[in-house]
Amino acid sequence: MLTKLAFKNAGKSVRDYAVYFFTLVLGVSIFYMFNSIYAQKDIMVVTESLNDTMIALCQLLSIISVFVAVVLGFLIVYANNFFIKRRKKELGIYMTLGMEKSKISTVLVLETLVMAIAALLLGLVVGVFGSQFMSVFTASIFEADMTGFRFVFSLDALVKSVLYFAIIFVVVILFNIAAINRYKLIDLIYGGRKNEELKVRNIWVSIGIFCVSIMSLAAAYILILKNGMININNLFFSSLALGTVGTLLFFFSVSGIFIKLIQSRKKIYYKNLNMFVTRQLSSKINTNFVSISVVCIVLLLVIGIFSCGYSVQSSFSNELRENIKYDFSLYGDSSFETTIYESLPEDVKEQDITWQEYSVYNSGEKLHYSDFPLNFSSGLINLSEDSLNIILLSDYNKMLEMQQEQEISLGEEEYLVLAPYEFFQDTARQFGENNISLPLFDGVTLKPIDNTVSRIMMEIQGFGGIYFVVSDCYEQQIKELSDTSNRILNINCKSDEQASQVKASLEKQNGDDDNNKAYYYFDSKQGIYENSVGVKAIVSFLAIYLGIVFMISCAAILAIQQLSEAADNKSRYELLHKLGTDKNMINKALFKQILCYFLMPLLLAVVHSVVGITAANEVIKIFGRIDVTKNIIVTACVIIGVYGAYFGLTYMGSKSIISK
Repeated sequence: MLTKLAFKNAGKSVRDYAVYFFTLVLGVSIFYMFNSIYAQKDIMVVTESLNDTMIALCQLLSIISVFVAVVLGFLIVYANNFFIKRRKKELGIYMTLGMEKSKISTVLVLETLVMAIAALLLGLVVGVFGSQFMSVFTASIFEADMTGFRFVFSLDALVKSVLYFAIIFVVVILFNIAAINRYKLIDLIYGGRKNEELKVRNIWVSIGIFCVSIMSLAAAYILILKNGMININNLFFSSLALGTVGTLLFFFSVSGIFIKLIQSRKKIYYKNLNMFVTRQLSSKINTNFVSISVVCIVLLLVIGIFSCGYSVQSSFSNELRENIKYDFSLYGDSSFETTIYESLPEDVKEQDITWQEYSVYNSGEKLHYSDFPLNFSSGLINLSEDSLNIILLSDYNKMLEMQQEQEISLGEEEYLVLAPYEFFQDTARQFGENNISLPLFDGVTLKPIDNTVSRIMMEIQGFGGIYFVVSDCYEQQIKELSDTSNRILNINCKSDEQASQVKASLEKQNGDDDNNKAYYYFDSKQGIYENSVGVKAIVSFLAIYLGIVFMISCAAILAIQQLSEAADNKSRYELLHKLGTDKNMINKALFKQILCYFLMPLLLAVVHSVVGITAANEVIKIFGRIDVTKNIIVTACVIIGVYGAYFGLTYMGSKSIISK
């Protein structure tokens, strides 16, 4: 008897709460897909370095999956809470007919098991087939060969999915049992009969709290823009605290202001069913202000994850294509007795290679950036305590020659500013714009050649900052000024095969104990390329994984709240119909209510994200220039797709509940 009742109720639940069931299926499928990446590597041809990166990515995703399981668990328990509230009257009737609480709990346990097993099986089927498409995406991220593609099944991902979701549903079952034991009969019968009361009745109190929320948010914005994202200090945590408090107070007070504001506009308030919509919407915002605030903050994270995460991964590829001009860069200094080239293995020097070795001299205690009228507030890194780096014109022209650029000339009293990386550009431009003189030696003062800043790459990669190119006539004085100098040897090969041979020789030399090399380490274009692809893959997968899970959680919470609202207020809509309100007017009122409920946390999250992304921009500059427009479009498409789909399903589901 109880089993038959449980199956019948489970069938009705799937029909009435398609959003809830869809979320369960989607959560299982996504969980399986991202945990099956390790199995996908068997059908791809990648280098040993990228294979290690893929293994590291899988280990990281396994750790992240624990967090994802907690998030999905919270979502399922939260949804189940509304599911129980929806059925208060039904459960009250069971109790009125003499059914004991233990038997009611048994029915709920059986229903939960039926829905859990159905969602788990369907989710795994979707995940297994979806992972085949995921393998194509994985191959494109790792730029791997997919000629050996075949159907892949991950037993490890299956076990993790079943285990984690089994634990989640055990918690749900315990929650249901505790809820039934806590409810009284009168609560079950009349639980949905009255509106939630506004916590703040006095409009002036609401306005006061609203003003405090705006001031808190403004203070949070000012602090994060001033401090930035790179400095994790008291100002950073203060901005987070003020932003969180401001968001909570905003939604706590906005319901009281909203209803008074609409009531003051009589033409709007008494038009169609706006009076009904206003009361219903204010009631739900007032009751659920904490959950709406959480949704708003999580939506902020989603926007930041997608936009900034996508920015970083795309800029890696751009910087790789644009900035790597050499096959190898070897790094040493003047402490070695020989040049770097002289210490190379003989088989490398015998190769038909193009090379250039140059020195970077440091001004030591003679000159610091603090000696100049510079504004460091616009730059990510404060150079004020650093001494100046100087390069001779002949070495700079050799760089230009290797990069097939036209050589330049400098007068004896001129200097050129060189800043290869984006995040030093603001400071570097000030030398030319302000016509800053460079007192190189006693009696020798140089002027900038023009307002431009050269971005010629000096080596494969580095964070050397700003360099000053000066005439070779000062070579002797510069050497005397600098105690030590850094040496860099750049090598270009004729072919990839030759580059592989050179790399093998350099690695062998590094492995020899008695190698007599005059450099500390070397970078290769291939190595940097593989590292860039690996980092791009990690950033991409984490951004997509966490972004989708958070987006689903936010949209599902709002959807379930509105579905529960529609179910609880069926009698109210039925009364409106009896009073002569036509079906179209009721549907329009329902549409307005759900739209406003979905838009409120999203709009505030967009405002938060504009400030957050602005503050994070300086950090992103480390990885290169970004296409802001493209990132906004990609992020908007993802949000509109997922958020819009849940909004549509919620509206159709609510309309179906009311129609019944």
